Amino acid sequence: MSQLTINEDEYSEILSRAVAEIRMARTAIARQINNTANSVYWNLGKLLSDRQLEEGYGSGVVKQLSVDLKAEFPDMGLSPRNLWNMKRLYERYYQADTKLLQAVAVLPWGHNLLLLDKLQSLDAVRFYANEVLTKGWSRDLLLNAIKMDSYTQAQKQIKTHNFDQTLPTAHADYVSEVFKSTYNLGFLGITEPVKELELENRLIAKIRSFILELGRGFSFIGNQYRLEYNGKEYFVDMLFFHRGLRA
Repeated sequence: MSQLTINEDEYSEILSRAVAEIRMARTAIARQINNTANSVYWNLGKLLSDRQLEEGYGSGVVKQLSVDLKAEFPDMGLSPRNLWNMKRLYERYYQADTKLLQAVAVLPWGHNLLLLDKLQSLDAVRFYANEVLTKGWSRDLLLNAIKMDSYTQAQKQIKTHNFDQTLPTAHADYVSEVFKSTYNLGFLGITEPVKELELENRLIAKIRSFILELGRGFSFIGNQYRLEYNGKEYFVDMLFFHRGLRA
C-alpha cells in the first residue's frame, strides 16, 4: 500500500475539495434535468391554459390526454392530477419576473408543488426557492421552513454577525459563507424579549434543532465552557466546533 507524501491536513484539503467538486457537478446535472423537465411541464401547462380547460367540463379531455400521453411516455408521471398541476404552475408564474422563473425552473417537481400548495406571495416563493438552491433543502426541510415561517423571520433580521469587523478579511469572507446572516428561533416559542439565561436554557433544551438551524458542519461542545487565557478564567455561554472551518 502506497504511503502519503504530504501531511494529513494537506490531504484533507485535497479530499474536501474533490468531494466539493463532485457534489457541485452532481448538483449542476440535477438542476439541468429539473430545468428540462420543468420546461416540458411549463409548456404542457401553457397548452391547457391556452385551451381554457378547467376542472369540470375539461376533466374528460385531460383524463383522455393523460391516458394517451402515459401510453407514449409511461415514466413521466403524466396523471390527470399532474397535468392540472402543470396548468397551475404556468398560470401562477407566467407573469412573474425573470429571477423567480429562473429559480423555480431548476427546482424538483415535488418542491414546486409544495410552493404552489402552501404559498400565495411570489416574494415568499422567491425566498424559499433561493433557500432550496443555496442550501440544498430536501422537500421535508422546505416544508418545515414554511411551517416555521422562515420567510417572515428573515424579514425581521433576527440576528446578524460582525465577522467583517472582528476577523481578518480573507477568513471573514469564508466564515460569512458558512454562517447565516439571520436565524429563525421560532422553534423556541419566543414571542417577546427574554433574558439571556432563559434564552440559553431554551436553546440547550432544543440544541439539536438549534444546530440544524445554524447550518451544516457544526458540533456542540458544551455550555458555560471553561477557558483560560493569560491566567484568567472565562466561561463561554455555548461553544460550537465547525468541522469545515476547523475552528
